[in-house]
Amino acid sequence: MGRRIYLVRHGQAAYANTEPKDVHGYLTDLGQQQALLTAERLSQLPISKIHHSDLHRACQTAELIGSKLPAAVLQASPLLRECIPCLPVQPAAWMAEIPLETIAEHERRVERVFHYYFTEPLAESLAKPSEAEFAKTANAEFVNTEQHEVIVCHGNLIRYLACRAMRISPEYWTHLDNHNCGVSEISIKDDDQTMLISHNDTGHLPYSMRTFV
Repeated sequence: MGRRIYLVRHGQAAYANTEPKDVHGYLTDLGQQQALLTAERLSQLPISKIHHSDLHRACQTAELIGSKLPAAVLQASPLLRECIPCLPVQPAAWMAEIPLETIAEHERRVERVFHYYFTEPLAESLAKPSEAEFAKTANAEFVNTEQHEVIVCHGNLIRYLACRAMRISPEYWTHLDNHNCGVSEISIKDDDQTMLISHNDTGHLPYSMRTFV
């Protein structure tokens, strides 16, 4: 049966140096527009659940996407907060200011994220169609037996998860990047084999609306 996971980075956000001040960020007007266009893009899919970080910018993005997906259940989790998933192959200078204990804690958390969302059985799985139901659709070009879910979170976490999906070392996460509201699609088979179908898809966003902040 399998699953499809759509990783969505939050929309453009303003932070503590702007008014109103919010250290965790809130969506700008452009960020809200990005989220609504992402909702239109995802509305063509049978999304059953929207998991999201509990930070404000991600909550807002998830709520706007959910407004176009009335059948989807929203579920917040602190596991999906932004992080430094591990020390990369070529650490940036600013990373030297982050305590190693913090990075180690983030490493443990992202490992939990991967196993919880990508390898553990879902509590609510799709029922297998009966023989009669299958016969009705036997001649159809496509029979949808996959479960489709969205995860709205943050750039570093998405880059880490993309590496894990490709079975390459997470230490290369800084070699990927994400636009705000870019969509990365991952296929998960019944045996937990993962495949990165696409990364940072921004085809639903006009070029002038593609941002990284």
